[in-house]
Amino acid sequence: MKRLFHTLTICMLTALLSVMTSCAPSLPDGVLSKEEMEDVLFDFHVAQALYDSREFHSTDADIIALRANVLKKHGLTQQEWDASMAYYCQHADDLHRIYIDLADRVERNVIALGGKSEGMQGEEADTANVWKGNPDILLMQQPPYNIWSYDITPDSTFQDGDNISLQCDAKFIFQDGYKSLSLIMVVTFSNDSISTMTTHINRDGHGIITLNNEKDRLHIKNIKGFFMLERNLDAVTTKPISTTLRLVSIRNIKLLHLHTTPPPPPAPEPVDSARTDSVAPPQETIPTP
Repeated sequence: MKRLFHTLTICMLTALLSVMTSCAPSLPDGVLSKEEMEDVLFDFHVAQALYDSREFHSTDADIIALRANVLKKHGLTQQEWDASMAYYCQHADDLHRIYIDLADRVERNVIALGGKSEGMQGEEADTANVWKGNPDILLMQQPPYNIWSYDITPDSTFQDGDNISLQCDAKFIFQDGYKSLSLIMVVTFSNDSISTMTTHINRDGHGIITLNNEKDRLHIKNIKGFFMLERNLDAVTTKPISTTLRLVSIRNIKLLHLHTTPPPPPAPEPVDSARTDSVAPPQETIPTP
């Protein structure tokens, strides 16, 4: 009886696995797998870095030749690449996962060549990361995927005069067009005054926005803002989803809370013991009984 039970269990598990395998989604014909997409994108990144490191400016013809050479290396035509990009642009989660793995691969390659890993700047002993969202996001030029907003309410550890610093690492993968990632941070204080800070990133690297609050020593009530990938002209039109490769991977997002020490109170003025009053104090008169 026990052997029969085990046999039935194995048969049921085998049938279940067969059903799950048959129901697993498969890629359309001609679409590259995630691993193949990562390999092509990695070569795009390396080739783009070589072009950007040259002393003279790269022309549009140079970029077209760069892209053609990468596709030729992988045995792909422009139509095959466009079909794969169109598929993954409609499956943003898969594309995001590809770029997370790609960013790790690029960083490992930099370290292997003797470079340094891009880390956060300005972290000290009295600093805490209060970012509550996903530390890694992917933006593409097609709306609404070109904007990522955040809204953070400080906790009780914030004190009057504390500073904050928004930091991230950006990696662009562009076939053509200009690169521009905007970082916007809007801080509301307890007296309802507002401070707005903006910075733009136009190449791979580190971005940072810092609020210096030590002078006014106000209490921060709310922090909000967004990351926005600026759109090229053809991304604004009503054409179908563009297959032009224009993406930015934003990694290691941190909102650093930096405690500050209030300035000491002013010291009292020193008393000059040698100074004497020129007018004598009035004499007290005692009334006679």
